[in-house]
Amino acid sequence: MSQGYIRFDSFLRLFALFLVVPAQGLLGQIQGSAGQQGPKPFTATVAIREGYDSNPLTQSYQSSTDVQSSTYSSVNPSLGYNYTGLQADLSARYDFQGIYFPSLNQSYDIQYNQTFTGQYTYAFDPRFSITVADNFNFFEQPIAQQFSAGLAPITNTQGSVINLGTIKADYRVTDRLSMVTRWNNQVVNSDGPASYSGTTIQSGSASQSNYMNNGAFQQFRLDFTPETIGTFTVDYQLFDYQSDQSFRDNQQVAFTLGADHTFLPTLFFTGRAGIQLNDNFGTSDNSKNVGPGGLNSGEQEIGVYPFVSLSSTWNYGQQNSLTAGFSIQIQQSTQQTSSDSESYNLSLSSDHAFTEKLKLVQTLNVQLALYTPQFDKEQSLAIYGGYQGSGQQTVASYNCKFSYAFFPYLSAELGYTFSTFQSYFDENNSNGGSYNRNVVYIGVRGTY
Repeated sequence: MSQGYIRFDSFLRLFALFLVVPAQGLLGQIQGSAGQQGPKPFTATVAIREGYDSNPLTQSYQSSTDVQSSTYSSVNPSLGYNYTGLQADLSARYDFQGIYFPSLNQSYDIQYNQTFTGQYTYAFDPRFSITVADNFNFFEQPIAQQFSAGLAPITNTQGSVINLGTIKADYRVTDRLSMVTRWNNQVVNSDGPASYSGTTIQSGSASQSNYMNNGAFQQFRLDFTPETIGTFTVDYQLFDYQSDQSFRDNQQVAFTLGADHTFLPTLFFTGRAGIQLNDNFGTSDNSKNVGPGGLNSGEQEIGVYPFVSLSSTWNYGQQNSLTAGFSIQIQQSTQQTSSDSESYNLSLSSDHAFTEKLKLVQTLNVQLALYTPQFDKEQSLAIYGGYQGSGQQTVASYNCKFSYAFFPYLSAELGYTFSTFQSYFDENNSNGGSYNRNVVYIGVRGTY
């Protein structure tokens, strides 16, 4: 019995499990919800897809081996729970994605992604509430994980974890002045970029991408008019890499002014602008640190960068909307020779209903990350053992999905995704790792 046949048999069992278990759960929920009024406390969705992926391993088009493509089968069940009380709200959700690529015929031809999200809000009185939330993502799949500009899409072959936890307090001081205070903790723990040896993936070092982020956020909101709200925000973030990457530790603080304005009941705008300070204080912890006085002679100077974030939403129908956003900011990177990058981000999304049954959803994201050497070539070789010079990375993706609802609980889907990653540095990495990827699929989705 071939390995590919064994893997396919395992996938069929996985496929059947997620068809049968949600169906049994749905029966109990339908019976238990008889006579209830208002929104259902439990929700369940199962999507089944068949498709084609031109580059499931995100291989570079400069690779010495042919880029592998494959058909694929996927099953995506999710379960959700919502509770709304007089003072407290609770929501929880579990999402699973399992994908089988028969043409890969390797140990990584089955991949999966699991996400747990939860949120609890308690209102002490109409003026003061606290929200606790967490988003936990575990994935084991050699599929590009595009987190944000400056974080290159990477290929992983073992389990990777991203967890984001937040605690937020909302309180209204006066009828016109309100405040938001938030603390966040994020952990990124993955294999790191992998490399190809023939047709086999070799796991990369995690040291380039693993870090913990803690942050504090304070915003003041003033109601100038019922349509216009002014904001002042201070956002502090601290990044701590693994011990062998201590020279990449850094802290950032952004000071911004902004406004939220409702032009029409259907047209909303929000904008933020200010400065972002970045201090790579971790370089002083490294024994090979190079400063004006030589090795181990002090910290870098604090960098000052612009911060801009603009977005607008237009609801031009009951089920139709168009959203556009643009931002400039400093973000973390997976580049071993740079702790951050200046990123430019553009996003567009559209929801359009041709009829009550036929709908189209589209999204476009373009992210450009610019890297400027923090040290000259001699200093960089002393600290990092390498030098790349200036460079840039571009991540772009386009998604569109047609859905047709046969019934309120059953719909068909036809979708297409294009993604590309382009990387170029002055030395030793001329367009290294760049790739293109096309995915098309057809499927059905059941919802309760």
